[in-house]
Amino acid sequence: MRLKDEVAIVTGATSGIGAEIARRFALEGSRVAVVGRHAQRGADVCREIEAASGHAAFFAADVTCESDVTALVDAVRQRFGQVSVVVNNAGLSIPGTVVDTSPKQWHDLFEINVTSAYLLSRCVLPQMLEVGRGSIVNISSEAGLKGLRDRAAYCAAKAALVGLTKAMAVDHSAHGVRINCICPGTVETPMISRMIEAHPDPDRLRNTFLQRRITPYLGTPKDIAEAALYFALPENRYVTGAILAIDGGSSAS
Repeated sequence: MRLKDEVAIVTGATSGIGAEIARRFALEGSRVAVVGRHAQRGADVCREIEAASGHAAFFAADVTCESDVTALVDAVRQRFGQVSVVVNNAGLSIPGTVVDTSPKQWHDLFEINVTSAYLLSRCVLPQMLEVGRGSIVNISSEAGLKGLRDRAAYCAAKAALVGLTKAMAVDHSAHGVRINCICPGTVETPMISRMIEAHPDPDRLRNTFLQRRITPYLGTPKDIAEAALYFALPENRYVTGAILAIDGGSSAS
C-alpha cells in the first residue's frame, strides 16, 4: 500500500473524477476525506471504499467559503490526523462566450474552479511546510491550455489554475511540498453524460469531443485517478510544478 499512513482531502469527490481518485487513494492505504455538497452521493462513495477495506469519511463543505474550508481541515485532522495530500478537484463548467457570460456566472465559475483551490491550499500549506512534506494536486483541464469554443470563462479559470500551480511550486517546493496539475480532456463522467444528453443533437456533441482527440475514445475517471496517484506518492519527490495533459492527444494536434 503505497499511500499507507497518508491522509488525503479530495474535493468534488462525490462523483466522477473526484470519486475515482478517492477510491484509488483508499485502495493504496490512504485515509480519505471525501468532500462535497451532496451528502447521499458522498456517503455512497465512502461505503464503496469501506466495502473494499479502505478508510474514508464524507465531509460536507462549501469550498468557496473560507470558514467552511477552515472547519473542514480541522475536522479532517481530528478524524484522521495531519493532512498530507490535497486534490483540488471541485469544478464547474458554464458554456458561453464573453458576451454571453453574465458577471455572476463569471464570478461563480472562478469561485469554484480557482478560489476553492486557493483557500484549501492556503489552509493546509502552513502545517505541510512545518513538517517539510506534502503533495497538492490541482485538477485543471485541457481548457486551461488552449481556447475552446463557447467556454470563455471556463478556459480563463482553468488557465488560472495552471498558473496558480506553477507559482505555488516555485514558492514551496524547496520546503518539501510538491504542487502539480492535471489537465484532463473530455472524460466520461456523469457531468459530461448530462451535458451530452441535454444537447439538441447529442451525437453531434459527442463527435465534437471525439474530434479533438488522437485516440478514438474519450477518457475515463480511472485515467485521471492514476495520474493523481502518481503525483501523490511520496517517492516521486522530484516531480513538482508539472502540468500533465491527459487528453487523448488533443494538446499534440
